[in-house]
Amino acid sequence: MIKKIKPAVVALATIVISAVAFSPVAAAESMVNPNARLKTAEDAQLSPYTGYTREHWIEIAQQIIGGILPYFSRESGMPELVGDPGETGHFARLFDVGGSKEAFDRSLFLVAVYTAATGSDRVPGYKGSITEPYLREIRRGSDPQSEHYWGDHPTYDVFGTNLAMGIQLSPRFFWEPLDERTRANVLRYFKDLSRTQAYDCNHWYFHQITVPLLEKHGIDSNREFLTGMLEHEMRWYRGDGWFIDGGNRSFDLYNFWAFQLYNNALTRFDPLWKKQFGAMVEKTTAKFLESYPYFFGRDGGHIAWGRSTTYRFAAVAPVGWSVWNGTSTLPPGQARRIASGNLKYFWEHGALSERGLLEPGFWGPNTAIAEPYIDRGSPYWALQGMISLMIPADDPFWTEPEQPIPADGVGGRRALPGAQMAVKVSPVDGEARLYPVGQPFSHWGNWQRGVKYCQLAYSSYLGWCVTGEGGQDLGAGRNGVSFDGSSWHFRERPEPLQVDTHHLISREAIPAPTPEEKDSLIDDFGEIMTHTLIGNGGEVHVFWHTNGRPMWLYLGGYGISVPHGSEPSAEQADRALTIRGGENSSMMRVIQAPAGKLAWRVLEPRKGWLHTHSHGGRGAFPWWQSEQAVPSNTPVVVFVEGARGRSIASPDVRVSSDDETLTVTFEGIEYKINIPLLKP
Repeated sequence: MIKKIKPAVVALATIVISAVAFSPVAAAESMVNPNARLKTAEDAQLSPYTGYTREHWIEIAQQIIGGILPYFSRESGMPELVGDPGETGHFARLFDVGGSKEAFDRSLFLVAVYTAATGSDRVPGYKGSITEPYLREIRRGSDPQSEHYWGDHPTYDVFGTNLAMGIQLSPRFFWEPLDERTRANVLRYFKDLSRTQAYDCNHWYFHQITVPLLEKHGIDSNREFLTGMLEHEMRWYRGDGWFIDGGNRSFDLYNFWAFQLYNNALTRFDPLWKKQFGAMVEKTTAKFLESYPYFFGRDGGHIAWGRSTTYRFAAVAPVGWSVWNGTSTLPPGQARRIASGNLKYFWEHGALSERGLLEPGFWGPNTAIAEPYIDRGSPYWALQGMISLMIPADDPFWTEPEQPIPADGVGGRRALPGAQMAVKVSPVDGEARLYPVGQPFSHWGNWQRGVKYCQLAYSSYLGWCVTGEGGQDLGAGRNGVSFDGSSWHFRERPEPLQVDTHHLISREAIPAPTPEEKDSLIDDFGEIMTHTLIGNGGEVHVFWHTNGRPMWLYLGGYGISVPHGSEPSAEQADRALTIRGGENSSMMRVIQAPAGKLAWRVLEPRKGWLHTHSHGGRGAFPWWQSEQAVPSNTPVVVFVEGARGRSIASPDVRVSSDDETLTVTFEGIEYKINIPLLKP
C-alpha cells in the first residue's frame, strides 16, 4: 500500500515526513535564457549525439564575446559587470576591482582563441574591433608611467596569465599591434609575474606560462626556479591520471581545468619543458583519458563536485588541449562528442545570463555555489573549454562523425584508487555518478567542503543541495553521528580502505566531544565505518560507529532541485520514503536499522541568495535518524537512489548475519561485511 503524504509533519510508526512552507523567489523563475538561441542548424549526420559542429562553437564564442564587451568602461578600461540584484549575500563581501581584472584577463582568452581560429576580430551584434578594448587597456595598464598602471604583482597575484597565453595563441591580434614600448612594458610585467610568489597549488602554472614568451624575446624568465616548481607539481601525481592539488590536498575538477590543461599547454609552447616533461605528460594524459568519458552523462553534463563548479565547460579543456598537443588517446569523434555535449549542456541551461554574461552559478546565475574567492569575473574561466577552436577545421576532431561515450550505451564503471574514488555510468538512463571514498582535503572550515567534497555520491543529473557560504552545514548525501542527538558531525574527512567498482569501504575518525558533550573524564575514541555497495540503480549504504559509548546515527539521501513556483511531494510505503520535485525524485528505504525516523526537508534560500540547489531552485532531501543513541558496532543498512525523469524501483535487498559477518545481497551480488562484536 502506498500513501501520498502532504508536505507537513506526519508521524507514521517510525517514519516522519516534514517540509517547510514555500516562499516565491522573484527574478529567477527560469534557469534557461530564451535569448541565447543559435542560428546554426544542427547536423545529425556528422554529430548524431549533439548536433553541434564547429560553426556552433564559433557562434557561441561570438555571443559570449559580444555579451561582455558592452560592459567595458572607457574610464577604467575594465569590464564592470552586474548581476541579479537579489544575489547580494555573496557579493556584499567582494571587491569589484578584483572581478573586473579577472573578467578582463579571462575573457581575453576566448577573444585570442576566436581571432586565431577565424582570422577575424569582429562578431555579429557588436560594432567595431573586439580586440581594441583589450589592446587599449594593455597599452595603458602595462605602462608604469600611466595613471591606469596595473601595478607590480602583489604576493599570490596572477593577473596577466591569460594575456600571456593569449599572445602565444594569437600573436597577430595581441602582439603585432603593440608598439615597441608597449611590448617592452608587457614583457617587464610578465617578468614580474614569473617571480611572484604563488599559492602552493595549481597556481604555479599561472606563472610558468610566461616562460616561453619571455625567452622568445630574450628576457630572463626565471626558468630554473619555475622548472623546479614544475617538477614539484609533477610529484603531486597520484595515479590513474590524477594529481592532488598541492597544498589544497584535494582531488577535484582542478585536475581537468588546471593540471591536464597546463601540462599540455606548457609542453606545447615550451620545447625544453616538452623534452624534460613531455613523456610524463603524455603518459598521465593517456591514463586520465581512460576514465574521463565516465564523468559525463548522456545529456552532456559532467559530475559536479568540489569547489569552483562555476567554471562549467572548462571541464572539457583536457579535450582540446590534448588533441591540439597530440597527446589525446580518445577517438576523434568521441572527443568531440564529449566537448560539444558539455558545451551544449551549459548553453541550453542558461550559462549565458539574460544580461549577456557568464555569472557565478552552475546552470544559470546562482551564487549559493560560490566560494569566497569567486567574483563576477571568475566564471570566465569556463572559456578555457573553448580551446578546441584552436584545432584546425580539417582535423578529424571536427570532420569525423561523433562516437558514443559510455552514457550513450551500456554504461560502465571505473575504480580510481589513485584518486580515491570510483565512477559509474548508469545503463538505465546514462547518468554519471562519482563516489569519493577518500578526500585528503586540508581547507576544513572553508568552501562548504563537506557538502561539496564528502557526500557518499555525486550525480551528473541531480546535483546537490547547498545553503551558500557561511550557511548551515547539510547532511544531504552524507552519514553522520552525534553525542547528544542535536549537534551533528556529518561525513567530512573519509579515509579510503577499499576502492572497487562495486564495493567501497571508508572510515572516518569521530571528532572528540566538546566539553559540553563529554559525559566523563575519559575521552572516547572511535570511527565511522562506511560500506557503499554500488548497484546499477542506486546504492546500499552500510555504516556503524565504534565509539566507546552509544551515539545517534544519521544518513541523508540525494538532494534534488524543486523548481521555484512548484511544490514537492512525498510518498511512503514499506519503510521507504520517496520525495519528488519537478522531474527529480529521491528515495530512501530502510533495510535494517535501530528504531528511527525517516523525514524530508525543503531548504528555503537565505536572504541574499536565490537558490538552495546547485542546479537552481529549492533543494530538498530525505533523511533517516536514530531515535536513541545506538551502541557501537550496530549496523545501519539503507538503500538510496535518485532519478531524473523516471520512476525509482525499490530493489530486493536481503540481510543476514553470522558471528562477525553481515551478508548483504543486492542485485544478485553477495557482499560480506565484517563487523566486530556483531554477535557478542
